Amino acid sequence: MNTQKSISERPRHSPSLKWNVTALLIAVLLSWRFALADVGIEEQIKSAYAGKTLTLRHFYSGEHLRFHSDGTLNGDAPTGPWTVDGQIAVEEINLRDGLVVIKGRRVYRIFDTQLKPQDELTTIDNYYGKLREDLEHTLRSLKAEIEIELTSGKPDQKDISSAIHAVFLTDSESMMDVAPTFWRAYFAKLEDKPQSAPTTKGPIYVLRPHEVSPPHVTYNPDPDYSLEARKVKYEGTAVISLVVDASGTTRDLQITKPLGLGLDENAVAAVSTWKFEPAQKDGKPVSVWIAVEVQFHLY
Repeated sequence: MNTQKSISERPRHSPSLKWNVTALLIAVLLSWRFALADVGIEEQIKSAYAGKTLTLRHFYSGEHLRFHSDGTLNGDAPTGPWTVDGQIAVEEINLRDGLVVIKGRRVYRIFDTQLKPQDELTTIDNYYGKLREDLEHTLRSLKAEIEIELTSGKPDQKDISSAIHAVFLTDSESMMDVAPTFWRAYFAKLEDKPQSAPTTKGPIYVLRPHEVSPPHVTYNPDPDYSLEARKVKYEGTAVISLVVDASGTTRDLQITKPLGLGLDENAVAAVSTWKFEPAQKDGKPVSVWIAVEVQFHLY
């Protein structure tokens, strides 16, 4: 008996099987392509942001923050001074599950003799022994993780940059746009920009002997010490310029010699409650510019 099958009787590969194999190959190739694209984009954002210090548009505190792609906060978090809660030194940046994930260190800002902000971690060589060790440990432990949601599961560079810039300032933007009003004169000078006009109505005089007598303080409570400055044993004197108006009320407070670590905000909060006997010109109360020193000493 002849068991050999004719050519027409031999089994053939079905068209559907060929299509499934082809579709599988295409899917694999596409997945490789997207994976390579993701790796490429991730390398681009690492190159652009890793090692940089970024400034939050809103100075939220906390070790973990999550933002929507439009820059709004997902959840609640308190805000603080920009010298404590405003900036992140980026150590890692990655794409993960539709998120940009930024890990870094909170930057504590103080000011040098030229009144320029500096990362306090860069000053630890000015300290010795256990104080130096404790300070470095404290500053390096100020960790923060920022998650920013993306609108697309397959974002491109533009999508990612847009989401990051919704949360952080770009290099071309000014701190004057995000810092409290009492910082504006400082940043205007630092960035060589025009200063805003005072809000006090009417003429404002400068103290001159025999022309305008100085105001006399009648109520001047001391400021609170910030927890951050106390923690690192930081001291100094802040200088604030202000207007004492004709009623003896303080107005238009501006930081002219900052300290950092939240002390400036506490100084402004205290001085804004001070009361004065107003300055006099020709026997009448007038508004004047003055500058006051606010000292912070632990002992």
